[in-house]
Amino acid sequence: MEIGGIDATQWVGWAAVAALFLTMAGQAWKQWRDRVKHGVSRIFFLGQIAASTLFLVYSALVGDRVFVVGNALVLCAAIAGGAILMYNRARR
Repeated sequence: MEIGGIDATQWVGWAAVAALFLTMAGQAWKQWRDRVKHGVSRIFFLGQIAASTLFLVYSALVGDRVFVVGNALVLCAAIAGGAILMYNRARR
């Protein structure tokens, strides 16, 4: 089944990408706005960046555009979240 020329399965994938990215971007914005310095581990962000990078490479190798874009956005959100945390901690 197609919706607007795009397979319904692809729509589900794009909806998942949007939901995940908006959730992560919202969390990064909250960290920035509230100047969060504690409660989040640097190891969490390093692990998230490593996993997102590996998933991005895997997605590119298998040629899945939805996951390439999704994992690239998640990687950007992870980098932003880690950078915000480091910035806020440096401003003590």
